[in-house]
Amino acid sequence: MGRLIYFLGLFLLNVSLVLAQRGATIRGRVEEENGQPITDVTIELKPVHRSTTSNEQGRFTFTNIPAGSYELHASSLNYQFDHKLVAVADGQTVTVVLTATTKTLQLSPVTITAEKYANTQQRTALSVSSLSSRQIQERRIQEMGDMLMSVPNLMSMNVGSPTLTMTSIRGINTFSQNPVVGIYVDGIPMFDGYSSSVQIQNIERVEVLRGPQSTLYGRNALGGVINIITSKPGNVTHGFGELTLGNFSRQRYAAGLSGPLVKNKLFAGFSGIYDTRNGFFTNLYTGRKFDKPETYSGSLNLRYLASDRLSFTLHSRGEYNHIAGTFPYTFASMAEQQPLTINQNGTNRETRKLVTTSLQAVYQLKGMELSSLTGHTFMSDTYQDYDVDYSPADFMLYEMPFQPQNTLTQEFKLVSNQHEKLRFTAGLFGFMDRKKAETVYRYGADAATYYPGAPYSSFIYSDKKIQGLAAYVHATYALTSKLDLIAGLRYDYENRTLTHRTEMAKPGETPTVIAPDKTIDGHNDAVSPKLGFSLKATSDLMAYATYSRGYRSGGFNQYTAQANKLNYKPEFTDNFEVGVKSEWLNRRLRANLALFYVAWKDQQQSVAFPDLITDNVGKLQNKGLELELTALPLKGLEVNYNLGMVDTKYQSLILSDGAGKNKDYAGNHQIFTPKLSTSLAATYRHTLGQKAALFVTPEWKYLGLQYMNYYNDLIQQPFSLINLNAGVKYGPVEISIWGKNMGDVRYLTFAYATTVKAQSPVAQGAPRTIGVTLKAGF
Repeated sequence: MGRLIYFLGLFLLNVSLVLAQRGATIRGRVEEENGQPITDVTIELKPVHRSTTSNEQGRFTFTNIPAGSYELHASSLNYQFDHKLVAVADGQTVTVVLTATTKTLQLSPVTITAEKYANTQQRTALSVSSLSSRQIQERRIQEMGDMLMSVPNLMSMNVGSPTLTMTSIRGINTFSQNPVVGIYVDGIPMFDGYSSSVQIQNIERVEVLRGPQSTLYGRNALGGVINIITSKPGNVTHGFGELTLGNFSRQRYAAGLSGPLVKNKLFAGFSGIYDTRNGFFTNLYTGRKFDKPETYSGSLNLRYLASDRLSFTLHSRGEYNHIAGTFPYTFASMAEQQPLTINQNGTNRETRKLVTTSLQAVYQLKGMELSSLTGHTFMSDTYQDYDVDYSPADFMLYEMPFQPQNTLTQEFKLVSNQHEKLRFTAGLFGFMDRKKAETVYRYGADAATYYPGAPYSSFIYSDKKIQGLAAYVHATYALTSKLDLIAGLRYDYENRTLTHRTEMAKPGETPTVIAPDKTIDGHNDAVSPKLGFSLKATSDLMAYATYSRGYRSGGFNQYTAQANKLNYKPEFTDNFEVGVKSEWLNRRLRANLALFYVAWKDQQQSVAFPDLITDNVGKLQNKGLELELTALPLKGLEVNYNLGMVDTKYQSLILSDGAGKNKDYAGNHQIFTPKLSTSLAATYRHTLGQKAALFVTPEWKYLGLQYMNYYNDLIQQPFSLINLNAGVKYGPVEISIWGKNMGDVRYLTFAYATTVKAQSPVAQGAPRTIGVTLKAGF
């Protein structure tokens, strides 16, 4: 399969290179609101990253441009500009005017690429939200857990380690390492839950798409997509250095630099971060702080414009996590009585290495764009001395000294001119994923009552290989000037193989084979359709209605004696959505509303009897609404409000009843899903002269009652989180003070969802953290 994809890519690229085309031209003028020209404004043309400056008459020109859609970004120290979307045909000359918006009290258009081409958020028939780099910085979103309720119905909770975040959208989540919400970094999907929890650094924007996105993205995503788009270097040189100090001995150092190596031809950028703190949790067993995470991360971007039609982008990022006291879990009763304490004899050391590298080639055809995106992700996440019983007893320790995972992805995509009557995105996606692991369970002397023969160690060796291929198309046809028909189709095929064996050894003895090598094979395929309509009633009002099918592949039950249960089947969702996007009060108020219904069938759940396996025994219905409001009440003040409501109910949920049988818990509700959640963030920015400015960003998040396990007997009561960030900037220097969880609220972020309350280990949220950040840039 890999060779087939490789040669197909070469063939398509070679075909595209021989096509001759005429270039287009974009001419423009930069001016103030009164029509006066503005000189020396830098104008950048994206995605080709060509740039120029306005002359004394405020004029600029880009020539010999391939046909397609572009963004014009104008920047100046004394003026502010909206981004401008421009489409040009082959041989066409287009004239635009860029007007300074310093004195205009109006919301700027939000440019997104959710549909694989540049469009405004208000003209995209999807439940999609976008966070700009400025919003990310002002709200101090630095890791995936900080994304919590940044958009409606997005739950993103850190579960005890920087390496793992539980993310769900609209109640679509899962208790497994195979995430149902796709995390993409510059188009590369993160396959594993432990590779999905990435540091938010050097970001241009983050787009969150709610609902399945099978007809737009390479890797199928059952619940939605979080698309992280990093900043690309261009002709303007930028650099920064940052220092953060806070309580719990928090230290964070960051730096970055980007700019041209060869103007208009070759660009480079890099950034790096070191982040550490002392423990939030006290171990009663030792009387000392337990958890101390250290994170090193960095990224490198290289972009080469081979011609006006052909470009290459190389992006590599890496993270190294060394964590003493990872996953400081305790039991629910202790979390209630003695918050932020644990009591165990393990040191819980975790080391994770994560490196992702991608190479993208983009070629502009006549009225189309052809791209190839190749990605490789390496991850190694190992554990030592992990206390599985979460107590001082010498019962069980878990270790994973060896766990390399290599994932290779290849995607080819063809995007048509988005200003034609028929517009489409078509893609071919393939992947190969291999994960080898050595897992050790060390049963101590205290385990002899339950495990005769203890103390001893059990060794499990596994080698899992998965290969997949998918083809997809997403098309929009303009039935009239205002009414569009939306249709899409995807086909997935996946083949997997697992080889494993089990050994056992007493202390000081050579391991003996208990179960010899065993190989399990399986495969799945599925068709995922999408159908909908969008109506552009006015320039400020759009409505849409869509149906889409979500899909997630099956997997293995490696220890069952039931031959027909070695593989569990895929799971599916049927998703219905209607939405309205609108702008009011001369575009000072933006209001987007979506109503949805999700039917989830063949849900993969753990079943205890007669074997502990995963089976397709869950059936769930979700329904709810989402409201996003953005307003400019007065100059310098921006207010963002999110409201999410989700009503969930299981029609079928098979769990152990604790008495040696399976029982249907129909009527229970989905885990980690508040029925009501809301957030309010406001940013006030005020200019003090020509060089100084200040900003204040308070943020309030409210999460309603949550069921933390499938039995619904472990409940997290409603709570609120209050965050604050405020700062002053003078020239290139900025200093800010910040705080998170200012009310020092105690709450649960995670629990072992398949166990009852009395037996469930839980993770607790971070206490109040405060600090100061000093940043300088140029």
